[in-house]
Amino acid sequence: MWFANQSEYKNLHEAAAGIGISFNTLRGYFSGKRPNDKNLKLLIDATGVELNLAHQAAKSSRPNLKTKIYATRLLDELQSDLARCLASFPAIQTTLSEGVPREKLSTPRKGQQIQNLMDALQKNLDAIINDPETLQLVRKTVSGSDAGYLSGLLGAIFDDRRLQTWRQMTTYKYGSK
Repeated sequence: MWFANQSEYKNLHEAAAGIGISFNTLRGYFSGKRPNDKNLKLLIDATGVELNLAHQAAKSSRPNLKTKIYATRLLDELQSDLARCLASFPAIQTTLSEGVPREKLSTPRKGQQIQNLMDALQKNLDAIINDPETLQLVRKTVSGSDAGYLSGLLGAIFDDRRLQTWRQMTTYKYGSK
């Protein structure tokens, strides 16, 4: 509120420099982070805005509905962006590792990466299976064929003969719906 009503600074970069704190720190405060005592004093001195610390602490420990909705949506978007990034890593790693001797690569971590992805998937599914509306949305969004493909592949990984049969018999390409 103060920043919108002031005319001394044109942008947050100027405000941060004028107040004496870093831009990223100030930006964090606008995102809801709480300043430490030193920076709080700098903010009070620079803005003239007096803050009741006890009230602020009590209020920040009980986020209102609007804040919760915003934070939940922000986390959903972040989770989606991170999932897309994770999905792009294998292709990038393949390209980067061309010509690199296999013993120089960190392939032992692949098992842990798959386990971490499965853990994340399970936690997401736990939140979905008991919510009929979300479950219906997932069913409309996720390809049943893709889910079956991955399920079959994961099952086949643990038996060499089954994996060989899966490779020979599978004509479906993931993502082709």
